[in-house]
Amino acid sequence: MASVVAKNLQSAFGSTAKLIGADESTSSELGLESVIGTREGNGPLAAIIDAMESTTSTFQAFAPNDTPFFTVNNYAALLAKLEDSKSDVVVATDATDASRAHWLLSVWRKSSCMPTLTKEFERGVRSVHGAVLDLQIATVAFDAAAVRNINTVSDLLDRGTI
Repeated sequence: MASVVAKNLQSAFGSTAKLIGADESTSSELGLESVIGTREGNGPLAAIIDAMESTTSTFQAFAPNDTPFFTVNNYAALLAKLEDSKSDVVVATDATDASRAHWLLSVWRKSSCMPTLTKEFERGVRSVHGAVLDLQIATVAFDAAAVRNINTVSDLLDRGTI
């Protein structure tokens, strides 16, 4: 599944996808570089900051490796919303429940987000939703099937193959 997610990211953004915190075996198997930052093992917020520190890109996109049905067009919609707004971050939400933010299906404006996220992490905040309170957040709603996590093979039965 991770290779499908990486392919979708690469197609949407025209740059190489990287793994965050993957071991050498996984990185080698997928043929993708893994970012191992100084905050490794401290959760998703730490991974977001580590990833931002590892690149010079203006925007940073994130996707869990178990979301293979989030398509190139879905990523493009997030990026378009970020480019067309003054938002710091655009996050995918479930169309049936707009309060359900998928913080790791998101695109971030690095220049405005990294200082805030780092400050909050250093204050002891560990949740993504807790660290973004001072940021301008936009959302894009997607069908539940697009944002759902595939944790086991049985999760694929009603969607077919990837």
